[in-house]
Amino acid sequence: MREVHEWRTLFPITEKYNFQNHAAVAPLSRSAADAMHAYVRSAADTAGLGQGFYEKAEKVRRDTAVLLNADPREITFTKNTTEGLGWVAAGLDWNEGDNVVSTAVEFPANVYPWMGLRARGVELRQVAEQGGRIPLEGLADAIDARTRLVAVSAVQYASGFRMDLVGLSRLCRERGALLCVDAIQVLGMLPVDVQAMGIDFLSADGHKWLCGPEGCGLFYCRRD
Repeated sequence: MREVHEWRTLFPITEKYNFQNHAAVAPLSRSAADAMHAYVRSAADTAGLGQGFYEKAEKVRRDTAVLLNADPREITFTKNTTEGLGWVAAGLDWNEGDNVVSTAVEFPANVYPWMGLRARGVELRQVAEQGGRIPLEGLADAIDARTRLVAVSAVQYASGFRMDLVGLSRLCRERGALLCVDAIQVLGMLPVDVQAMGIDFLSADGHKWLCGPEGCGLFYCRRD
């Protein structure tokens, strides 16, 4: 197992800075930067012909499935978190009178896709935080028979509050609602098991705790 100083050598930024802002935009590792440089060189020299980048993409899909405890067929890639959440908003068969339950402290990426559904007669219900926390009881009070989806962040971007996804998933199952998770503030920092946590949809970009580039994200959709 690597020691801390060995991990630090993988990140050139540590030669000059004590970097602690992964929750915004994380620094790239040497291996990620090298892989990106190799792709750009190949694109310039041969247009990527014969370099096997599609096969490498499939390996990333399989690795992502392992990371989330999912099936690779449940994984695809996105430009960012917003794109994946937008797929959910645009992809479900909404009916007038349905509602989406969320919190009042979500990052805009997890607000506007649901707000846009108002034109289709879908209500967005935003539960207020209490003392920096979002109690399950508050979400439970907002869910009713017309709630199609509960959309929350696994970790809130402003406060760092960590949602009880297992408890929330259990609540959603009891009420017949789907669970959609913005996971950008948790992936790479804490384990995420979509099966154990009962997550139906998950979207995240790679530029925070995953230490990847901006514009390269992932999306999970439960096969059922």
